[in-house]
Amino acid sequence: MRADPTHCASLRLAGGRRLGYAITGPDDGTPVLYCHGAIGTPLGGSVDLDAITSELGVRHIAVNRPGIGTSDRAPGRTVLDFARDIRELVDALAVERFAVVGVSAGGPYGLAIARELADRVDGVALCSSLSPLCAPHRAPGMDRRMRLALAALARAPDLWAGIGDALLPMIRRHPRLITAVIAAHAARSERARVLAPDEQASASASFLDAAAFGVRGMIDDYSVACSGWGFSPADVEAEVHLWHGVRDPLVPIEHALQLAITLPLCRVFFDPDEGHHFFRSRLRTILAVLIGRDAHPATSLDHARTMAGDGGIRVPGRGRLGRLRARP
Repeated sequence: MRADPTHCASLRLAGGRRLGYAITGPDDGTPVLYCHGAIGTPLGGSVDLDAITSELGVRHIAVNRPGIGTSDRAPGRTVLDFARDIRELVDALAVERFAVVGVSAGGPYGLAIARELADRVDGVALCSSLSPLCAPHRAPGMDRRMRLALAALARAPDLWAGIGDALLPMIRRHPRLITAVIAAHAARSERARVLAPDEQASASASFLDAAAFGVRGMIDDYSVACSGWGFSPADVEAEVHLWHGVRDPLVPIEHALQLAITLPLCRVFFDPDEGHHFFRSRLRTILAVLIGRDAHPATSLDHARTMAGDGGIRVPGRGRLGRLRARP
């Protein structure tokens, strides 16, 4: 077992690119590969991660996608391309079997890894995950301000990359600007948690680590999310745990409902009071259920299918919504 709680490193891939990653937890722990959300993950660790991985015996492997943090850009990449990067990483780390966590924008990558490395993935946990329903800014139920901002980003990525890079020096001087934006787009039930000092520090570190060499990597990541996955969730054979807050304003519950009716083998947990950031408060539970330490407090899949069935989608507090259809 290592003396230091988190080990940060990078792997030189076969094509020459660097892939940045960090390992937290005991060397002999159950390997869990973490696919971060849109603003990356602080490779130095996040709130409670050291204690949780130690308690559960989890070897937590967090990987930065191309262009984010210390990972080199890969222009023109796809969701499936990242799964091929992961194959090289787990081979280099001598990890034969592992579980996967995908959060928010990392959800599609988690499923891609399970599809491409089906013989090595023991299970997947998706929290607040995107689905192939549509481009994220076209999702039913998304806040109008966020929808317009993301649509502008999708239309002019080069312009916004330049603007973002120009703003980075100010953001580095005033990192609380990051959490102010995050809190403004959080569900009311989670704003106090998002604004807690340790959570503010973690979110700021995530963004600044991700933007270490500019914001273009994060913009690339959004462009990939708008371009389709290149596979269907129906192709994923591993058991998938779906965790989602019904009040999520950034990735509306419709995404989880579509995944629930498409994935061949899944268990679902919908929290009626939580929003987009409840992964942070449920981190221990999600990991414990994924590795089989705790039972899943699941909503029945039949109930999820009823909510998302032919007669429309009935969501607590949202009424009846139109039937979900996947884009080609």
